[in-house]
Amino acid sequence: MKKKYFVGLITLVMLVSFQTNAQVDVTFKVDMTGQPVDANGVHVVGSINGWNTSANQLTQEGVSNIYSTVIQLSEGWYEYKFLNGNAWGTEESANYPCAPSNGNRFVSINNTLPNVTLEAVPFNGCNASGTGFEIIFNVDMSSEGTVPVGNVRIAGWFNGWNDSNLSLPDVNGNFHSATLRLPTPSNYPVTLEYKYVNNGNWETPDADCATVNNSNRVITLNNSRDAVYDVFNACNYVLSTEDFTANSIKITYNKTERLLNFYNDGFNNDITQVRLFDFTGKPIKTIEDKVSISDIEIDFQSQADGVYFVRIESSGRQLVKKILIY
Repeated sequence: MKKKYFVGLITLVMLVSFQTNAQVDVTFKVDMTGQPVDANGVHVVGSINGWNTSANQLTQEGVSNIYSTVIQLSEGWYEYKFLNGNAWGTEESANYPCAPSNGNRFVSINNTLPNVTLEAVPFNGCNASGTGFEIIFNVDMSSEGTVPVGNVRIAGWFNGWNDSNLSLPDVNGNFHSATLRLPTPSNYPVTLEYKYVNNGNWETPDADCATVNNSNRVITLNNSRDAVYDVFNACNYVLSTEDFTANSIKITYNKTERLLNFYNDGFNNDITQVRLFDFTGKPIKTIEDKVSISDIEIDFQSQADGVYFVRIESSGRQLVKKILIY
């Protein structure tokens, strides 16, 4: 009886260990169009293989320009890049938004699928917008005053908590934004743990925030183009928040002149800010310190047709309106 119990215990331990260290077959792909392929072949290098330049050679898929290989990986974040050869000096030079970390690409692997095929990416470039998994970071830096372009950076799991290689290049008023494009499928969940850094000063968001754990921001995004809306050293802002009634402010749109105007007698004073976002949550425009709401006018001459969100703040309250520009 004791012997059977011992064998059963060993089996259970092995099963738990296997599940904990379960690996995923990940197919890496690169498009070598326009690249004379080196005689030593195409390789991939990174934290996926201990940065060994010759460990994983890719195989040409038929007569196409696509080269691929399968590597088993455990759950987690990895950095990598492709080589047109098998030694340093033959590596590609991709950049934002798919490889902002010293030219290294990012990939996040979870245990939801046993096999994952990554998007084929062009050597030296990024896969097109709308392919793979895109994450849109937005952070409100109002509490820090005017912050120069490039001063706000993100550090987290994905870049080894390096605060110098992933900046938020899009700036509109106090809002800083960046897109990170991963090669994973668009419906492949991604878990992020990160925080923002302003010119070397790391934020310490409130532990009471729903998306903060041990002073780090932690969030899982389930679909590509999902966006995060953070406030530096604080929690989040939410585009759907509504603190006064939906009919309290009226909006009119002049299609001919592509102008948006506002009016309402009840909220004509103390309009702190009006903020315009596109459908992804990216800040487009900020209007501040308007005495009367009738003074607010937004020109869409330089903006594309589509859905936008207008967020109005007045006396500590806020209202979000969805509008269609056509």
